[in-house]
Amino acid sequence: MGEKLAEVEISKDGEMYYAKIILPSGEVVTLENEDFEEVLEQVANDLQDRFTA
Repeated sequence: MGEKLAEVEISKDGEMYYAKIILPSGEVVTLENEDFEEVLEQVANDLQDRFTA
């Protein structure tokens, strides 16, 4: 198995979806959106920005 790049936790409170990205450095990024697909897209974009050259 390769190197762990991040852990992602998705939760919902009422009408809002939250994504928490936990990086190996301990940095935590929290994203939120009312649309589930949008919050997933935000996670994908954030991780792509971090890990692509």
